[in-house]
Amino acid sequence: MVLQRLFLFTQMNDKGWALGIRSGKDKGKRDARFFFSLRTDRMKKATVLISHSRYQPGTWTHLAATYDGQRMALYVDGTQVASSLGQSGPLNSPFMASCRCLLLGGDRSEDRHYFRGHLGTLVFWSTALPQSHFQKSSQHSSGEEEMTDLVLIASFEPLNTEWVPFRDEKYPRLEVLQGFEPEPEILSPLQPPLCGQTVCDNVELISQYNGYWPLRGEKVIRYQVVNICDDDGLNPIVSEEQIRLQHEALNEAFNRYNISWQLGVHQVHNSTLRHRVVLVNCEPSKIGNDHCDPECEHPLTGYDGGDCRRQGRCYSWNRRDGLCHAECNNMLNDFDDGDCCDPQVADVRKTCFDPDSPKR
Repeated sequence: MVLQRLFLFTQMNDKGWALGIRSGKDKGKRDARFFFSLRTDRMKKATVLISHSRYQPGTWTHLAATYDGQRMALYVDGTQVASSLGQSGPLNSPFMASCRCLLLGGDRSEDRHYFRGHLGTLVFWSTALPQSHFQKSSQHSSGEEEMTDLVLIASFEPLNTEWVPFRDEKYPRLEVLQGFEPEPEILSPLQPPLCGQTVCDNVELISQYNGYWPLRGEKVIRYQVVNICDDDGLNPIVSEEQIRLQHEALNEAFNRYNISWQLGVHQVHNSTLRHRVVLVNCEPSKIGNDHCDPECEHPLTGYDGGDCRRQGRCYSWNRRDGLCHAECNNMLNDFDDGDCCDPQVADVRKTCFDPDSPKR
């Protein structure tokens, strides 16, 4: 298959993954090469793999990319052209998975990159396949074990039953795929609505809302943003501009339901709180408990206090030497015998993961 850009789009510019063709910076359309970009939800920046050879227009090419939670690889016509260990952990956190969508043949950047060419077959697998799979001829069927991991196969015929033109109409909209029946919508206060929607987008709820006239009067909701800064009031978590834009978005979204919002902002000047990190579903007791908890696998937690990291070799002479060694900063090695929780040795806000340390 010949691909330009195949995007798993997210709200952040480089989160998710992208597979396709692009040229280097300041080169315009010259020196176009195949690339594979990936950034998991909890990594600070993306890792980009680029093919060593240039893209040849007018030639059918089989392009494949794999990621197994630790290693990403790019294959061109069955040959591995690049690999990296720059990313780790699940691609999407459970709380953000519903806000991920797939774009084919273009992206959502301001430059509006689109592909002018032909696409053959698109295939998704639930596991990272070995290189031997991509070296097989397309006429040979895959093994029975590999077929069980097949998630999606698309030949783009007919297009209108399986794909939605991105620039048509407004998101969100429901597209029924061929051979599938939509699941009945269940109104539940415990489950969040679909990505891009609110409870007010539920047809059943709105029909009842519109039929009961006392609910249609104007309503005002007061809410408060608690913004944490350093002790001197500088370095806030969010800027005044970000708060203003979010407030305007809320009013715009709920205005049609006669609901308006009143904003209050409360600033907390506390440098200790400002440097504290809260991860969804990651309780402090899970960090450094000798078990890898995916929700705590983040650079700011030392990858779950070392529990989600491949254990490096911690030499005995590194213990209690007045330095914090990352390979010793885990429960197995008593968190470097306390060096990583000593404020005279390291920045304990970033290195202290010992559950028994008062500096944690």
